[in-house]
Amino acid sequence: MSEISSDQGRTDYRPSEKPVPIVLDTDIGPDCDDAGAVAVLHALEKSGRARIVGMTHCTASRWGAGCLDALNAYYGREDIPVGTLRRLPGFLDDDAVYGKYNKLVAQQYPNRYGQGQPAPDATELTRELLAAAEDDSIVLAAIGPLVNFMHLLQSGPDRHSDLDGRALVARKAKHLVVMGGLFPEGKEWNFEMHPEAAAYVTKHWPTGITFTGYEIGAEIRTGRRLHIDAPADHPVRRSYNAWYGGEGGIRESWDLTAVLYAAEGAGDYWDLVRGTIEVDGETGANRWLPQADGRHAYLARKMDPEKLTELLDELLVRY
Repeated sequence: MSEISSDQGRTDYRPSEKPVPIVLDTDIGPDCDDAGAVAVLHALEKSGRARIVGMTHCTASRWGAGCLDALNAYYGREDIPVGTLRRLPGFLDDDAVYGKYNKLVAQQYPNRYGQGQPAPDATELTRELLAAAEDDSIVLAAIGPLVNFMHLLQSGPDRHSDLDGRALVARKAKHLVVMGGLFPEGKEWNFEMHPEAAAYVTKHWPTGITFTGYEIGAEIRTGRRLHIDAPADHPVRRSYNAWYGGEGGIRESWDLTAVLYAAEGAGDYWDLVRGTIEVDGETGANRWLPQADGRHAYLARKMDPEKLTELLDELLVRY
């Protein structure tokens, strides 16, 4: 029987009263909830609950960095460092399948990478951001395949730090939040797209990890208020519509729940199920080993999903 708890064990993650410094890693493009997550994260920053340190893109699409940069600029944060996956050419870069809106946003809104110019390497940028941070401070949120974080853990010393990747993460990171997996067991897209990375990161990451699984976001469908309260040229509204194929796009909130947890913790929103995850490096399938003192946790329903929908919809339209 899994133990559900909210405040005990090694996986504890409680944000301080100060804004939580967050690095977001996203596969923005295949699904519109990544754009929604960026919007929610900016809303949380404006309300003093988060501080966006940087963002990285985890597919080889040449439009991902431009899309992120354009969204950040729209919210008045064009200074946010943005990096992209440059170590795995061809990974999820088919515009017809995985570029339903990131190319549109990158090309039609002001940003530094709008014509597909190469952004900084995600691994090097993350090392730079971690090296400059206070010890035990950075919360990393992964809302796509975990390939960038696998490369981070496997990285060697560089001009930013004489520590290898795992040691640098152990010193500077506070927690990792992962949108991935199906709990207590099953298969989910982010893990399936790069099973090796999912297995490697979940096994070797040196801090606690909290997973917001497929089942959590699947019952929270957001975006309705974008089409009521956001202007027609709002880039997140346009992202939802481009993904949907017309006006009125509404989507499950997998990635939005991850950034909300990164900034606010479980709070009144969720319970935590503690244990250890095991991920098959060939298929991406995951299973859960319940342990009261496990180094991992996954979110379990606590607040009514309709109330979480209202909360996230409100954050989506703050700008």
